[in-house]
Amino acid sequence: MKAKKGMLALDAPVKEIGSVKRRKDSKKLYVDFYYFGHRIIRSTELDDTPANEKRVRDFLNRIMERIEEGTFKFSDAFPGASRKEKAFFTNLEGREYRPEPHQVKFGEYVKEWMKTIFPTFGSPTKHRDYKEAINTKILPHFKSMTFHQITGQELFKFTESLKCTRGANKGKPLSRSRKINLLIPFRAIWNDACDHYRWVIKSPFDNLHKKLPKTEKKEHTVIRFDDWMKFLDNLEEYYRPIAELMILTGMIPSEMAGLRKEDIEGEYINLNKSYVLGEEKKSMKTAFRKRQIFITHAIRARLDILKNRTDKNYLVTTARGTRLNSTDFAKVWKKGVIQAGIPEVTSYSARHSFAAWSLTIGINPLRLFGLMGHASKQMVFEVYGNYVEGLEEDAENIFEYFGQDFIMPRKSKNPILNGYSTGYSLQRSAISY
Repeated sequence: MKAKKGMLALDAPVKEIGSVKRRKDSKKLYVDFYYFGHRIIRSTELDDTPANEKRVRDFLNRIMERIEEGTFKFSDAFPGASRKEKAFFTNLEGREYRPEPHQVKFGEYVKEWMKTIFPTFGSPTKHRDYKEAINTKILPHFKSMTFHQITGQELFKFTESLKCTRGANKGKPLSRSRKINLLIPFRAIWNDACDHYRWVIKSPFDNLHKKLPKTEKKEHTVIRFDDWMKFLDNLEEYYRPIAELMILTGMIPSEMAGLRKEDIEGEYINLNKSYVLGEEKKSMKTAFRKRQIFITHAIRARLDILKNRTDKNYLVTTARGTRLNSTDFAKVWKKGVIQAGIPEVTSYSARHSFAAWSLTIGINPLRLFGLMGHASKQMVFEVYGNYVEGLEEDAENIFEYFGQDFIMPRKSKNPILNGYSTGYSLQRSAISY
């Protein structure tokens, strides 16, 4: 192609003052110039006409004048350039690139955030949960939006659209708590973007929790004693001592999986670790969950079974000899419940039943507070203090199952438990219904 007046062929040498030209494969006019030693070729989206050529030449002359004066700003002149390119030239200009919220797409920022910020999260569990929430829920909805378009109203519409994708509740709206959990990584991304670009803008998360519909709290299921015995008869024999140890101590599967042989010290179980989704936790869910449990005769009998059948350091294993896994155990538990034909209960019901059974046979609530590892004494009354129809009829069986040494007051290495008398005479009257 021959160069027109005021234009250059694409392969012609570029003059320092810049050129206006048209590519072979386009009818649009382009500007072609050097900035900080880097060649910049940009389409003007204007057709190749004499009038447009004059407009583009005037535009390019102004660019060259500002470059000469040192006042040219690449990001202002070419707002359609990529954020990476804008940041590159802004840095060369000795300025900080700070795009506005309407100039940054959420999906583009998340791509960089996953490379730079996301790897700093230390927990593998958090890595997995965040990545799943971002890739399956958040990005599909917000990827093409700018931060300016992400409003509180848009966020609420998003939460209302969330549905369960598997299990018995497939297709039903997610619970309030699940929605809030999904918003945690979203809020982290938003806050990091505002900090990175120094935006002072209203957060779409403000007061969102007030708009989310409250889900009705489920009553904690307490297992009746006869149902418990039916369940044990139908549970795989290997897992019976594990289930019994849970209801005798109030431990949950992740705490059981975290138990090591050295945690059994003299007359006490020292709970200080948990094992969640294949990850060893160096601390408990809360500081209060780190606790001591006195080993009664009933507890000792189950511990001995667990200790004698494994040569591994961790105490509670599956039938395959691997470390107890909450997900797999839940399946074994559910199978036992179905075969027993009792009301539906989960493995977590054993913890609630331990508390309710303990209160039924008259254990001091303050002592139970320490055994459960709660942060507040009020929790014992609010969560476990509700009357359970007919449970008092089970009191004598529960007393015999737990054993008298569970009721009798004992000194503990744990100062939380010291000095809490169970009132033995009260226990005897409690089981005389």
